[in-house]
Amino acid sequence: MRVSEIALRPDRPRPRLAVSGVLCLLCLGAAPTAQAGSAVPASAKTVVPDYSLRLDTGPAPELAGRRVGTFAEGVRAFGRPALVVSSGALSQPSCTASWPKLALEIDFSTARRGACAARDLGRWLTVRASAPRWHTPAGLRVGDTERRLHSLYPTARRLDFLGMGSLWELETGGPLCDGGPPLAVAGRVRAGHLNQLAVVHVPACG
Repeated sequence: MRVSEIALRPDRPRPRLAVSGVLCLLCLGAAPTAQAGSAVPASAKTVVPDYSLRLDTGPAPELAGRRVGTFAEGVRAFGRPALVVSSGALSQPSCTASWPKLALEIDFSTARRGACAARDLGRWLTVRASAPRWHTPAGLRVGDTERRLHSLYPTARRLDFLGMGSLWELETGGPLCDGGPPLAVAGRVRAGHLNQLAVVHVPACG
């Protein structure tokens, strides 16, 4: 019997080895693609907040990347404060909202002294941050030495007249007026170290 007759016989099973081999190769080639597709996308990774206190030409500061000018904006940025109490530290009626886990306090104006419900609170007045995570755009952190403060801010000026202790003006901002920028990022120094960063209003207009 000739080879050509064997190939044409209908009762003889056809070889399947070649087809099976191709399928296996396709499966092996697809496996790495499936594994790569199951990786967690970069956008899903947790983003660590940048706990800086920044000023620009706006009327409110940026705290950890969020602009906070009102109590509602503070809640959206950091959640409900643990405590909101009447503040006697400022000359005008105000309430202090505290976020202890962040070592953050913000004073908000209020229509009358002692009225500290959310509906009574107005614009921000003062920000105080007291943990090492908080820093200025130049890299000065709570806990740094006074020497480092003056190294990073050689033109810093005293703001003791605000009644907040030994306070140094570090950076300025806010909408310009006749007397200059009305806001300042400031540092309070005790025992040779920066123990608090603050955002304050300075009497620049008037």
